[in-house]
Amino acid sequence: MQQLLLSVSSDLIAQSVFIRLWDTIWPFFLIFAGFSTVIFVHELGHFMAAKWMDVRVDRFAIGFAKELVGFTRGETRYSFNILPLGGYVKMLGQEDFDDKTLEYKQTDDPRSFINKTVGQRAIIVSAGVIMNILFAALVFMFVFLDGIETNSTTIGQVLPESPAALAGLRTGDKILKIDDRPIREYQEIRFAVMLADPHKPLKFDVERGGETQHVFVTPRPEQQKNLLQIGILSGTTNVVVFPLDARFDENNPEHLQPRDKVIAIEGEPLEEAPPGGMEQLWRTADGSSITATVERLADVTDPNSPTTIHDVTVFNQMLIEPSDPLNDVLVQDVLGLIPLVAITNVAAGGRAELAGVKPGDVILQFGSFENPSRRQIIEVVGESARYPDDESRSWRERLYDYFAYCPETDIPVRVWRDGKEISLVLTPKAKDRDEKPRVGFDINGIAQDTLRVAGVRDLLNGKPSPASEAGIPAGALIETVNGRAVKNWPEMVEAFRLSAGTTVLVEYVSADGQRVTCDFRVPHSLLTKMGLTTLADVIAIDGKKTVKIELPSRWADVAVSHSFGLRTILNQLMDRSGGEPLKVTVAYTEIPNGEVLERSVALTSDMVDPWLARIRYLPAVFMQAEMQTLKADGPVDALMLGVRKTSYFVLQVYTMMQRMIVSRSVGVEHLAGPVGIVKMGSDVARVGFMKLLFFLAIISANLAVINFLPLPIVDGGLMVFLIIEKIKGSPVSMKVQVATQMIGIVLIGAAFLFVTFQDVVRLAG
Repeated sequence: MQQLLLSVSSDLIAQSVFIRLWDTIWPFFLIFAGFSTVIFVHELGHFMAAKWMDVRVDRFAIGFAKELVGFTRGETRYSFNILPLGGYVKMLGQEDFDDKTLEYKQTDDPRSFINKTVGQRAIIVSAGVIMNILFAALVFMFVFLDGIETNSTTIGQVLPESPAALAGLRTGDKILKIDDRPIREYQEIRFAVMLADPHKPLKFDVERGGETQHVFVTPRPEQQKNLLQIGILSGTTNVVVFPLDARFDENNPEHLQPRDKVIAIEGEPLEEAPPGGMEQLWRTADGSSITATVERLADVTDPNSPTTIHDVTVFNQMLIEPSDPLNDVLVQDVLGLIPLVAITNVAAGGRAELAGVKPGDVILQFGSFENPSRRQIIEVVGESARYPDDESRSWRERLYDYFAYCPETDIPVRVWRDGKEISLVLTPKAKDRDEKPRVGFDINGIAQDTLRVAGVRDLLNGKPSPASEAGIPAGALIETVNGRAVKNWPEMVEAFRLSAGTTVLVEYVSADGQRVTCDFRVPHSLLTKMGLTTLADVIAIDGKKTVKIELPSRWADVAVSHSFGLRTILNQLMDRSGGEPLKVTVAYTEIPNGEVLERSVALTSDMVDPWLARIRYLPAVFMQAEMQTLKADGPVDALMLGVRKTSYFVLQVYTMMQRMIVSRSVGVEHLAGPVGIVKMGSDVARVGFMKLLFFLAIISANLAVINFLPLPIVDGGLMVFLIIEKIKGSPVSMKVQVATQMIGIVLIGAAFLFVTFQDVVRLAG
């Protein structure tokens, strides 16, 4: 019996190992089969055209190097070679790149490739590219007949201080067109932005409130990457992917869990309509905890029974936009109170990580500064830090350049983590002689849960700030507002909001331990005067949705929904009125993507600084993406969609090359080689067969473009030789052809090694 049990156990283990092994390799098998199909289609085009032109074909090969399997039928050897990364058709009279000599092998055989007319040879050479384009269109057609799920084109979130926020794009906007090109899926939005002219605004046609509106957005490079972005995320559903709350416990059924479907907040049912999930949570929360009712889909409790989850953290980080993103990029404050800095990102394997720095650490000391502000941290970084004065970059991007590089000297650092102080020593170090030393972390965050003040801003909008008037010193720990205890920045902001237009009593403990109570003036802002919260958006003032702002080299339109644009237009209005009260009509929403309302407001000079509008929150719950099915109405519509999609991807490749070579708005680091494509393809294969077909259609369209570039050894290079021959009346000399093709082999080989190296580095993390 024991032997029988051991035998059964061994069989089960072997089966389990085989299943895991098969689960690992089958996506790679599928993608290699798909690549081979794309290559086969390309070479089949050459083969069929050659037969049509009565050219003898000696070999039809998929792949290079040694033959794995093959057979001979008639005059042609059909083979599948060991390296399935290409293929070729060997015709009589055509010397292939693996069989070059300096002797021109002339033959009188009428079936020789070189004895055909230039037009006939051009048909043969271009047939592979044509087949790839036809293949892509037909595969797209098949995919659209069945339907494919893609991310919706509805905006789920607009990131603070992004080009989209400055331009006035809003959560819930459904993007219909970009520069008059119809948008059918979210991927097309990404491509349109990434390949945009870096100096020209993109025209977005969006559906908002049942109407079509035009918004002009100028993309800018993403932080730390040479890639254009505008700062939007796609729409979400009500299903939780992962709670970002640090207190999350996957074994605690009283915590929000992955796959929970939120059906109500504070007893109010949530809608299923876009933008869905995340933004709907904002309807009832303003930086505070909420009670959620969920359908629990995971196997934690009965999935058919709604579960009530108390104390759900909706936001995990408060953001403060600078009052002037052009000049005060380092200063974030609430009525002059500057918060301590929290570390947001730590580079893997960098000097900060080696020193023990972790995301979320609050910096209590940096160099010689106690309770340092962001500006003081930059001062420690040193004069060697780079700071490009480029107004097209966001203040966070410019801030990164401040501290990305610093002198190679030890920096004493003290941080607050998990309720205790930790002392560290950070030693920036360069990777090579030509590179400046890196610090290895970002300081974009603020210390959420401590009200210790890093510093006080003297002036706001040209007048003394409330904090400087109150005499609050750097290092002070604020404890109460009007006798009410405040434990973090969101609570203090809410206390100020409720007391706007009055003077409150603020109690704090100074750095030397003295307890002090002071008068603190809380001015009204437009939002507080109207009784609105940080969730509200001002859409227009007296019908104006944007305001022109002068930059060092140009004028830019900034949306009044952005705090900087709002402050600018309010200042302009008060200047025109000579400081006298002025009635204005304000169009606004109370919540993101809410109903647009209008109200007449008496504007006064103490309301021009929109201090409350600068407060924003990042969600603490990551929700499932909202999907849409892209499906044709019938075969004809599917064919038209396939043709449009193919032409779209063909044009994108040419645009990508232009952006890389001419405008340099796309870096070569974003190129993927065979290793990267295989990895992407295997990941796509795991998602579903239709996704894999869609991916292969894109590859086929890309292969058509690359093969027709005027480069030696590819079809485009051969076409160049044929055009020259047609013009001059005689073939290009074999020596020139061999020389150019040898150069082409070297260049393409170098490019292959470069992109493969990049792929390996990316996969290694």
